Amino acid sequence: MGKGKVLVVDGNNIAYSASQSGIPQVQTLRAAIRSLRNNDYRPLVLVSAALIHNVDEPDELQAMISAGDIIQVSRGQNDDLAIIRMSQEKYADIVTNDRFLDWLDRYPWLSSRVRRYRLTPSGIILV
Repeated sequence: MGKGKVLVVDGNNIAYSASQSGIPQVQTLRAAIRSLRNNDYRPLVLVSAALIHNVDEPDELQAMISAGDIIQVSRGQNDDLAIIRMSQEKYADIVTNDRFLDWLDRYPWLSSRVRRYRLTPSGIILV
């Protein structure tokens, strides 16, 4: 893993973002992680416990979790809140296209830490 800036990544948001069918895609997560690392970021990718039951490649997602490439939020824990707390703890930006509207009153600093992204064939570009 690179020694660059830590980014907390909303894995659910990325997995669903390229899906035409509504089924989240592990390939999109892989490409996002690879492109962020290639640009000297250290992505901390968090996904909900439920995502593994919905993705196109559950075994591959489990392998990525087991390898430490992805952090699975505990069952029953709100993944948005886990992402926000990790961002706060690491003082890191959050890569997502979610606006976290339900959390802005409680965490007013949040809007300044959200980094939007665009998908490309090779991964993601931060915008």
